[in-house]
Amino acid sequence: MKSRFTFLALSLMVIASMLLTACGGPEPTATTAPVAATDTVAAPAAATDTTAPAAAATNTSAPAEAAATETPKPLATAPAGAKVLRINIVSDPATTDPQKSSFVGEIGWGQMVWEALYELNDEEQPVPAAAESAPEISADGLTYTVHVRKDLKYSDGTPLTAKNYEYAFRRLFDPTLTGRDYASIAYDIAGSQELSEMAEVTDTAKIQDLYSKLGVKTTDDYTIVFTLKNKAAYFPYILSLWVGWPTREDMVKKGGDSWTEPATYIGNGPYILTDWSHGGGAIFEVNPNYRKGKAKIDRVEFREIVESQVAFQAYRQGELDANLSAAEDLPTIQADATLKSQYKQIPGTCSFYLGFNTTVAPFDNIKVRQAFTRAFDREDYVEVVLKGAGIPAYTFIPEGFPGYFEDASQAEFNAEEAKTMLDEVAKSDYPNGLPEIKLTYSASTRNTTRMQWVQDQMKNNLGLDVKLDPVEPKAYTELTKKLSTTPQMFLLGWCQDYPDPQNWLSLVFRSDTTVGHTGWKNDEFDKLTLEADQITDQAKRMDDYHQASKILADEAPVVFFYDNTNNWLIQPYFTGAAENVKSTDNLIPGFKHIVELDLQK
Repeated sequence: MKSRFTFLALSLMVIASMLLTACGGPEPTATTAPVAATDTVAAPAAATDTTAPAAAATNTSAPAEAAATETPKPLATAPAGAKVLRINIVSDPATTDPQKSSFVGEIGWGQMVWEALYELNDEEQPVPAAAESAPEISADGLTYTVHVRKDLKYSDGTPLTAKNYEYAFRRLFDPTLTGRDYASIAYDIAGSQELSEMAEVTDTAKIQDLYSKLGVKTTDDYTIVFTLKNKAAYFPYILSLWVGWPTREDMVKKGGDSWTEPATYIGNGPYILTDWSHGGGAIFEVNPNYRKGKAKIDRVEFREIVESQVAFQAYRQGELDANLSAAEDLPTIQADATLKSQYKQIPGTCSFYLGFNTTVAPFDNIKVRQAFTRAFDREDYVEVVLKGAGIPAYTFIPEGFPGYFEDASQAEFNAEEAKTMLDEVAKSDYPNGLPEIKLTYSASTRNTTRMQWVQDQMKNNLGLDVKLDPVEPKAYTELTKKLSTTPQMFLLGWCQDYPDPQNWLSLVFRSDTTVGHTGWKNDEFDKLTLEADQITDQAKRMDDYHQASKILADEAPVVFFYDNTNNWLIQPYFTGAAENVKSTDNLIPGFKHIVELDLQK
């Protein structure tokens, strides 16, 4: 949290209310971070100022318990004649703070309001956004000098400078600011990890000293210099991620715990958050000061429809202008000539998995995890449950992506072998029987049906009675953000933030990551990925990642489950969306071309 801990949901939509991107999860995200699997499944102060940035508290949206009993306030009515785009986001994001975001829905929300120094083009290559040109890289590969465009403004007209980006990165590593789940993605910056992971958060003098050594400095209002502790060929991608969106220090201080509310959530992206009814949706109005010009669509309304069948009907009735459709609705779409003409399926960038908290029994036992990798008929799940809207996965990195290695795969389905392996480990390590196992997931009617399939597989193939544990979507996301609250067994996904195996392996599974969910640690995996991250020899890099991938597959902190496809329904009057839809779109099809998208009705 693509970028982001992920990251769209179970079969078609990876909405951030569920995996990482970031990371981690939902469906694709160019910033794929995890994505939490939801029912509608379908890729971070002045240089001389050594004071720590003001810590912003997490977004103060209503707690999950209150959401069930309180009626959200109605959203403001659109002005007559306004072009209004209506999109379903399922539920409120757990956070909308750029330096805390990691899930797909969180990132999709934020990109409405913010813009980084760089952006990814249609070929997924970093190109200048707020920066005026490509970074100047020193001969030793350790210094990146970025020149920010002049005359940039925030949506309220306040000038935007390099110092705002410096503040954002300093804030990303602020040890007093909790919930910075994606901080480790930028640990290549000199001094960042030492500062970010500092335990003595009350030691002000030490914090100031570490800030003075942080490799993020502005030399003037339009120049920011990043100094790395080691070479990182992928670093320009880091500068395109949400972790560096230019949060404003004055707004963070003014809003305090509620700074992500409309009054102080002031950004530099295509839209302005003007209304947020927690649990009831949000309104974004066009930003007249956006760098690329004023968008053609005046207003975007985010609706919150948890059940995918209800969202599907809302689309059919003209109440939504685009919708990531669930697998269960595909037969209806294919049988209806009108819907079929509005349907577009594209490959995703997300990989879904059944995850284990490897710090608790029985999943702290590698033999148990290895038995589970053989216990699920992935082909059956994709064919029967997802109606073909996915690809069975035996590797974490999907085929065709940088870092895919066919032999770094988990065993195929073999119920007899799985049962034998589990019986043997139970006999030797659990003479009194395995502890109770609970499968936690993002609650909805269809998700429950899907998790019943998983439950049946464990009953039929392993002889286990596993308890299903549905949790409200936003609360589910919150649970998976900290190892101390990560469920025993869970479903999440990861969507690619940028096309490099470092984004899949080092960021998600190395033990020093802030994006991980499993608590898994393997010293050889850590060593191999760290070396691969820091060298420029591509052949050697790929060899290291190859070996690391084999360790990951064998030790199985997760069961690789399936790779997603994105199943969009797009109304014909929503022009420019179908033509430009990408696997990396978080919430709006064709978002890379948001300024040119239009509603012609």
